[in-house]
Amino acid sequence: MLIVLLAQASAGESALLPWWRLERDGQLLEYGESSLQVLRDRFPGERLRVLVAPAMVSLYRVQVPARRASVVRAALPFALEDQLSQELDELHIVAGPRRADGSLAAVVVEHRLMEQWQEQLAAAGWRAELLLPLSALYEQREPEQGLVLMPVDWPGLPEGVLVLSADQEPVLVESSLLAFWLQRRLADVEPEQRQLRLCGLQVEMLGTLDPQWTVLTEPTPLPERQTLLARCLGHQQPFNLLNGPYAASMAAPPWRKLRPPLIAAAAVVVLLVVQLGLEWWSLSRERERLWLEVDRLFSATLPNTPQSDPVFQFRQVLEGRGDAANGQASLGPLLHDALTAISNVGKARIRQVRSNGEEVEIELQVASFAELESIRAELSANPRLLESLQGADSGSEGVTARLRIQRRAS
Repeated sequence: MLIVLLAQASAGESALLPWWRLERDGQLLEYGESSLQVLRDRFPGERLRVLVAPAMVSLYRVQVPARRASVVRAALPFALEDQLSQELDELHIVAGPRRADGSLAAVVVEHRLMEQWQEQLAAAGWRAELLLPLSALYEQREPEQGLVLMPVDWPGLPEGVLVLSADQEPVLVESSLLAFWLQRRLADVEPEQRQLRLCGLQVEMLGTLDPQWTVLTEPTPLPERQTLLARCLGHQQPFNLLNGPYAASMAAPPWRKLRPPLIAAAAVVVLLVVQLGLEWWSLSRERERLWLEVDRLFSATLPNTPQSDPVFQFRQVLEGRGDAANGQASLGPLLHDALTAISNVGKARIRQVRSNGEEVEIELQVASFAELESIRAELSANPRLLESLQGADSGSEGVTARLRIQRRAS
């Protein structure tokens, strides 16, 4: 556990702050003075608790009969209003514990200071789990009668005296103002409570006192700093300033509660992506299989027809059959008879087939004009066909010719 003392209202990023590092049992491991950023770099895994100098916060006691926490929070600012010199909207008020006389302790600090401290911690990457007034560490030494005065010995703090009493919360008073402060404070004390006990202080610091006051110099040693720091380690800290709008929960962030459903949702998304990938792969294979099947079917049904657009070419053939069903000449038998006659002669290669529904124009390539004439003779020998030569060209690869074939009128 790392404990830092904020001794000033606002400190720069490089300001040196007193710090102590303690074990869970309160044993002091090390201490020093460093900036918050240096501490963050040196102890990135440590939890942080912050002490605030008494001069920057005020502790009060007021009578609030209500016991319900919500009612106490609502009534506390108005119960303190007469003791405060600032507007309530400017102050952050936290309810403390109940005292033995039934009064309620409270701590008051300016919103401006709270915002400065939080910005200072956030700039260094810290999230404090506790922001505690230093005076609250001394509440266990409150006397049953009178006042107890002891010096404040903390690094970074000006010389002062801490005043403990049975009817008020601890107050830090500057040494130079102690005599004046005591004159005002002692005037309000009941006669039976007029007793001063000094721990580590000289009587001369008190100035001129009323003879009715009893001054005792106690040999009781001052509490060790390590003992006071160990009180910061407790889980229940009623004076924690990180309350209300400044509450800093050390519990797991809210999104961690959603981790199981988020993991389940991510698993579902992964499964869906895998499923879509498998379906895409399966459909791709099916598409390739269908294209191979179309090629095989085209080669089997139209063996001598160049394949350019199988779907369109099949549609032409089917439309020709549809026309035959409507009483028109069928293109299918015409094409069959023409291709059969061509295949019976030589090894002609068909380059293109065109049709307008009534006739077929075939572009083919043969070895010579003699083979072309043999094909024409074979077509003319079929009594159902009527052929005509549309053109012929001779080249290095042979003769290219276009034949128009139609059904002979009966």
